[in-house]
Amino acid sequence: MPTGWTIGAVVLVIAVLVVLGRGESWRLPVPAAFAMGGILLAVTLSCMSPGLMQSAVLRLEGSAATQLQRNQKMGVVLGLYAAWSNRLEQERMITEESVAALMEQFRSEEAQPAPVALDQVPDIVFITSESFFDLTRLPGLTFAQDPLPVYHALAETGTNGRFLSNTYGGGTGNVEMELLTGLSSAALKEGDTITTLPSEVYPTLPSLPRLMKQVGYDTMAVHSHNNTLYRRAEIYPAVGFDQMLFIDDFMTQPEMDGPYTSDASFARELIARYEARDPSKPFFLYGLSMENHQGYTPEKYAYDSGFSPQADALNQTDLDILDSLVIGLNHADASLGMLVDYFSQVDRPVMLVFLGDHLPSLNLENGDTLYQRLGVVPEKGGEESAESMFELLTTDYLVWTNYETQPVPDRTDSCSMLGLHVLQQAGIPLDPYFSWLASVEPQLLLYRSGLYVDPAGVPTFAVPEETQAMLNWYTAVQRSVVYHP
Repeated sequence: MPTGWTIGAVVLVIAVLVVLGRGESWRLPVPAAFAMGGILLAVTLSCMSPGLMQSAVLRLEGSAATQLQRNQKMGVVLGLYAAWSNRLEQERMITEESVAALMEQFRSEEAQPAPVALDQVPDIVFITSESFFDLTRLPGLTFAQDPLPVYHALAETGTNGRFLSNTYGGGTGNVEMELLTGLSSAALKEGDTITTLPSEVYPTLPSLPRLMKQVGYDTMAVHSHNNTLYRRAEIYPAVGFDQMLFIDDFMTQPEMDGPYTSDASFARELIARYEARDPSKPFFLYGLSMENHQGYTPEKYAYDSGFSPQADALNQTDLDILDSLVIGLNHADASLGMLVDYFSQVDRPVMLVFLGDHLPSLNLENGDTLYQRLGVVPEKGGEESAESMFELLTTDYLVWTNYETQPVPDRTDSCSMLGLHVLQQAGIPLDPYFSWLASVEPQLLLYRSGLYVDPAGVPTFAVPEETQAMLNWYTAVQRSVVYHP
């Protein structure tokens, strides 16, 4: 069957012949005639032997060291043809056959990693802390004393940096599932989210807990709230957790601070669950906190933070609203300290991962957000840039271990790649899916709704041409993982 390009070429040739056959009195200027001749020659050769033509043009393009030399050698016509040929070559790589072959590797039992010994890998405690971020980095905001002393002290000796979420202000369950699977919501069909897929999809998805179970880990997820949100009671066991526990399942007595279970109570439950684990197996403990959840109002807590936040751009009502966020963040920081104090004393190697799922959408008295008022992003009606979207998607993360003498260097990370990096840092053998994700990682940190962030953490709305083929491949594979397992 002829391609659209072949049909178009034939139509172009026929149209030119018809015009010439009409005997018009006008004549093309010589340069234009040569250009038309070049186009007709390229079209004819392309139709007769597209592979030969493309190969010759790409060899000519490759013989030039710079773009200027390529322009001088090839001219406009062959330059356009070379660009088209390059795009065809990129698309040729993303065939149904190539994706199907990769999917076969993902499913191959022979390619899966073997169990590891207990002394080869650490226990991993992975905390998604509700709306946590380092608010001390916001411009123009000061405090009487540091509200995040534990995080800042650990950042001096552990691995930390900016964390790129896939959302702002909400959607925690979708962030968590991207962390656990390495899948990107940008690769899903329009209208789908990673927590609203058909139930039969989740048992087939590659994931951290599934891989960890395969190599010998016990896996558990604990949420300090109920089971009403994001289908967690169904989805988390389906993606590989041995147990998914909620507040009604707590071994310890839950305590409230504000309208939700306190982060201190959450930390005590995680410690209790760790102590009750099977010590003959490595343990993956995934925790989801709740205390710092919106809304942020002066009435959320019956007391003030004591940290006296100040900013010239905020009035007293705004500062009172902000103070409820300061309290929640400070309590999350204190719970991190409780966990580090405990795991510093255990006789097993432990890796603790702590991150904020998304930036809180804190609205001030007149409806502005905190970030608009402090100049982090444009005011209402202002043009959104890649840099401002980057800021709204950015929280903070920390990786601490009780066994490393030299931590991994600080870096910007993301919900797409942090799970992979945890596996690599822990020395857990990768399955074919995470090995494939590792092959993509040198070109990608995050891709979301047209925003591309490169591995150096540089955001742009204009995807570099040399990166587009990789993104096409990335999307095709991930769609196949989700929709054609």
